Amino acid sequence: MENDLKVALMLWAPLGMLFLSLGLQFRKDGSAQKAGKILGFIGLILFSVSFLTVPSSPSAASSALFVSILPSLLLMSIGLYIALFAGDIPVQRFSPRMRPMGLLMFVLGFALFEAMHWNDSSMLPSTSWEGETNRFWMIFRPTFLLAMSSFLLAGGYIVNRIGQRISQTSRILYLTGGFSLLLLIFSVLFDGSNTTSDEFHNSVLLAASDLLGFLSGVGLTVLVFGLTIWQFERKRPALNKLPPPTQEQLVKASDIVQQNIGGGEDE
Repeated sequence: MENDLKVALMLWAPLGMLFLSLGLQFRKDGSAQKAGKILGFIGLILFSVSFLTVPSSPSAASSALFVSILPSLLLMSIGLYIALFAGDIPVQRFSPRMRPMGLLMFVLGFALFEAMHWNDSSMLPSTSWEGETNRFWMIFRPTFLLAMSSFLLAGGYIVNRIGQRISQTSRILYLTGGFSLLLLIFSVLFDGSNTTSDEFHNSVLLAASDLLGFLSGVGLTVLVFGLTIWQFERKRPALNKLPPPTQEQLVKASDIVQQNIGGGEDE
């Protein structure tokens, strides 16, 4: 019982703080948003070290994996952000000269992420937990590659349809999405350092079902919400058409306008 309480306080409570922090960011109150950021930072730190504070919990493998993939995720996310928002686009954030640097950061982060799967080296972050392949790694990597390739390729198509000024951005999305899809296919065909291709193939199928379920749930939510709004609007009584203003009403309105704007001074 004592160990369960320690796990709840050192692992699950920090996760709850992270979700609470995200909720506070949607508040209009600036102090609430600031408190949410502080709460989220504390929760993130406590969760990151939970594999050290409560190593007996099987769920602590998730925090160990998070610490292992954090450098590669930071490089990829920051690099992709710079590459997408540099150049001749309406929402430009960086100089066009920074785009190659952003792409280089993304490639380095992706290379580090993939090296963790293909090479079993002590120089790389570990994907093992208690002598075995981290089960959360077998969930995260196929889901990440599948979601990344799908959303980037779809995003490239959508961005390309918006306009020619952001065609470079669409090419970056196509390039990164195609690259991640290629790595996903290679992982299904060839064994990794600690993972067989059959194991990864099964993980990809499970990840695809998870993503399909997520997208189906989002789609059904939007559909139900739209139907609810449509039914509400359909049952509202129609607005009665007002008769045109009379001459007396027009004269009164003109007097009010002259009193507030001073239109009579120009006469």
